[in-house]
Amino acid sequence: AKAKWVVVIYDLCDPKSLQFALENALPKAKMAGANLVLFGNTGKLESDGPNSGDTQAIVMKAKDGAAQHLAYTDERSTLAHIVRRILQEIDQGFAPEPRNQDGSTADTPPRKGGAMTITSAVENFKNWFGGSNNPKSLKLTEGVLKPSLKGSSQMRGTVASSADLRAVQQLQDSESAVTCICFGQERLHKQYILLAAASKDGTVVIYRCYRTQKELAMMQLENAGVGEDEPSPSEQRDQIVVHSRLVGHSRAITSIFFNLLEDQLVTTSIDKSVRFWQVDTGEMLKVFTDSSPVPVAAFLPFNPQVFVAANSNAVLRLVNVQNGLVLQKLKVETEVRALRFDDTGAFLLAGTKNGSIHVLENSEGLKFKFKVHLARGGVTCITFVPARPEQNMPASLLVNTSDSSVTIIDCTYEAPQGILTNLTVRNRVKVAHSLLPLKCCFSPSGGGYLISGSEDREVYIYNLHTYKVQHLKHHVVPVVAVAVNQQDTLLASADSVGRIVLWRRLDFSHLAEQ
Repeated sequence: AKAKWVVVIYDLCDPKSLQFALENALPKAKMAGANLVLFGNTGKLESDGPNSGDTQAIVMKAKDGAAQHLAYTDERSTLAHIVRRILQEIDQGFAPEPRNQDGSTADTPPRKGGAMTITSAVENFKNWFGGSNNPKSLKLTEGVLKPSLKGSSQMRGTVASSADLRAVQQLQDSESAVTCICFGQERLHKQYILLAAASKDGTVVIYRCYRTQKELAMMQLENAGVGEDEPSPSEQRDQIVVHSRLVGHSRAITSIFFNLLEDQLVTTSIDKSVRFWQVDTGEMLKVFTDSSPVPVAAFLPFNPQVFVAANSNAVLRLVNVQNGLVLQKLKVETEVRALRFDDTGAFLLAGTKNGSIHVLENSEGLKFKFKVHLARGGVTCITFVPARPEQNMPASLLVNTSDSSVTIIDCTYEAPQGILTNLTVRNRVKVAHSLLPLKCCFSPSGGGYLISGSEDREVYIYNLHTYKVQHLKHHVVPVVAVAVNQQDTLLASADSVGRIVLWRRLDFSHLAEQ
């Protein structure tokens, strides 16, 4: 019988073993139709002591090579973790190659008993390695987004069963490229959620996205306690209307974000300014000027009266919102183009144009801790993903870089103080990206999904457990920005001619009941 999974092991201290794995072992196993794992053995590394520069280069080469063969990658001193992962995938019937409904490959006869036969055969191994028998455990192959729109029987025949995603609405206010988009919070308005879209021509449009009946039912079920709005006319349900327009920037907007109360929106721009706007009226409230273009800014989590802004002269500034007083200036090695705080609020992650991530501690000002060189291309976006203990997944970063990749990075915190001590590359996936400031986002559905724009006109969606990719095709020009709402029911993608597409996952469960 053919092997269903092949684990190719190389020595992290021996580049020749990796070269043999990439040039010989992986191609042969792939030709045999097996699912692949490229495993870096760290045993010798841990005993002899690390050579961080050489090791990082080997790991990056391994992940790049593995991506070409659709292989998992892992680096540890024991195979126990990867065996658990393989057993979990077998138990759920996942395999990257085409398969019959019972789980057999397309070019082999169907197995009697299907996936459950495999499950019973490996049950003892799951006990050895701590596999879960909990029937309530999360299905890691669920589709991206929660279903939020009822699908008809006609739609069922035209939507891929693996995704059930449909482009439901399209917006376009101008032909100027959209540079960034962001959703507001869920709990402020009952009937709708806000979506802000900023453009290369310096304008911002804030939309009201009215909730579907399924979204309203979800909120009621979750007892969300959201604020009350005026009842919306029934014809506005499932519709998008302009909430306000913000006009004042003279050049491209580089980043946008709402304040905590969602009554203000903050924008940064190539025109050397940071501006605060009143969300409901579009009135410009404050302008903070800089000596050079401002690629990005963010509020301090512990003190929303202070924001940090990066300029193209490689200077980070802490600024008091009330009086404009500059509280701190911090020079870094090169221009910072992406900023993101972790969920503790204690550490700021700054991505630079030369492909590095600087880690700064947020304690009585910003203090440099360490940096990690990530890629040859510049960092254009950092998305922080909180730890998911139920899936044994640490906190992580999703990082777009202009070398046609998105890197998944695990964050290591030192207990019990919770100090961020290391960033480790878990995997690197391909996205067409060499020029534009592409953005990515995270959907927590199933085992979690990385969603990214791309320069080849598609939205890329990677399952963060299997790294299987799917593409959404609707745009006819590069997709620059993507965003998912907190309820995880609505995906927005925006492109270089100003078009915004809204995506929902369709629900066909009511058809089965008929």
